[in-house]
Amino acid sequence: MKEQIKNFYLLLIILSLIALFSISCDNKNKTGAEEVKEEVKKEERTLSYYAGNWWGKAPGETAETNIFTINTDGSITLKSESGEAIIPSSSVTRVSDTDYTAIDPDPENNSVKYIFIFSSDTQGKFTMDATVGSTAQSVTVDITKK
Repeated sequence: MKEQIKNFYLLLIILSLIALFSISCDNKNKTGAEEVKEEVKKEERTLSYYAGNWWGKAPGETAETNIFTINTDGSITLKSESGEAIIPSSSVTRVSDTDYTAIDPDPENNSVKYIFIFSSDTQGKFTMDATVGSTAQSVTVDITKK
């Protein structure tokens, strides 16, 4: 009988040690590195993420042209036959990581709203909604970063 009690205690001690080691040898990272990665993922992307020259075919055109450039400061340089216009980053609104809008108001009661929808780092759609007086026009162009 004493031999069975000894074996029982020995078995109990061995099981306790196994449980103790399995708890202390957990595979979780306790350094906090995972928390830092999560914080980086939560950081909001800005328009400057898509910085570079963006090309597209204007309606009725057959060749691609450099329509606009997104600058590293988040501003936009629009290009046209009549010259360049700069939209400051303060006029750009982030809708999501891939969608942005910019409004370029004209003092003569005209306004232009630019919509940028990026499907990848190098592809997207550019929409220009213009209101001149009471007339509204909209143009959408597929864009590619080159």
